[in-house]
Amino acid sequence: MTIRHVLAHEGDRLRAIRLHALQVDPAGFSSTYEREAALPEEWWTSRAALSEAGEEQRMFVVVDDADRWLGTALARRDDRGEAVLNAMWVAPEARGQGAARALCDACATWAAERGFATLEVEVFEDNAAGRRVYESAGFLAHGANGRLLILRRPL
Repeated sequence: MTIRHVLAHEGDRLRAIRLHALQVDPAGFSSTYEREAALPEEWWTSRAALSEAGEEQRMFVVVDDADRWLGTALARRDDRGEAVLNAMWVAPEARGQGAARALCDACATWAAERGFATLEVEVFEDNAAGRRVYESAGFLAHGANGRLLILRRPL
């Protein structure tokens, strides 16, 4: 498995993996399959182009030897001007093989290269497996926002 960023021409693949993630693990996301399935093709194309440009955000994917996408994570600058990790997901068949940690590391590298001091992620308080993944990747508890725990990784 390798980690790489999404390229501008890969909007269709980005849409496919995101919709698959929302179907497989709906409780892990604040969005829904129905909401994102209704987004126009241009939305996905623009997200892929933003990823390739890499300034405002970068979407990373886990790719296996058969060129199947098995995971995603988005590093971006939020409205507060902080670096955040969103949309983290790893396919069940790729879990336990270091893919989530590698995605966290790729997002942290992107943020550090842009001068951020920390990378923040929110995880639902009842998502013990997700929390363990983030903590094993160097994220530390920082607070809470309702049902979401806030964790930060120093860069």
